[in-house]
Amino acid sequence: MSLILKLKKKLLLKKYSDSENFQRFFKDVDLNAPIREASFTVFDTETTGLDPKRAELVSVGALKVKDLQIDLSSAFHRFVKPLNLERSSVEIHGITWEELIERGEEPETVIGDFLEYVKGTILVGFNIEFDRRMIEKYSLKRFGIPLLNYRLDVFRLWKRKGGQEKDLQGIAKELDIPTAGIHSALDDAYITALVFLKLVYRMGDEPLRSLPLMI
Repeated sequence: MSLILKLKKKLLLKKYSDSENFQRFFKDVDLNAPIREASFTVFDTETTGLDPKRAELVSVGALKVKDLQIDLSSAFHRFVKPLNLERSSVEIHGITWEELIERGEEPETVIGDFLEYVKGTILVGFNIEFDRRMIEKYSLKRFGIPLLNYRLDVFRLWKRKGGQEKDLQGIAKELDIPTAGIHSALDDAYITALVFLKLVYRMGDEPLRSLPLMI
């Protein structure tokens, strides 16, 4: 664990530890624990655009990984009611305005439940900073707290292991992981989890701090 990461973690905890929601949503992890004994949350978001400052959240999908196994029984997949839904975003994720009217929930409900779901876990995603910024846009506004969990970008781990520049589908294909068609946030979280496990499985006895974590 780098000195910069330690310092950033210390500053963040000092800044937000007095928040009334700190204890509700945050639990630290031991970075000296073996990777195989840690709890991870692999997540993905669907949004109305690619600019986190302007885009709205449409859905969140997440899966827990415990003992280096995916726990499908506790999957998290929720839809959020946005103010606007552009045609271009529908073409990407296939979620229509009619579906969101029927299945969408208020952002505060979805984000609050998500923050409780990820408590005490390491967040994992593909190009995770976009998804992190989308969640934080809502969590800061609704609860006054960012995502304080350690994060791991699967793409960064892939590159560290010598992988070439590819998107999630390309990496999955190279690792012989099947993919198909348009994916929901939960589908992409599942593919990301499979890629993650392929990359870390042999590292199971190494400490968490050996991973390229961010915060």
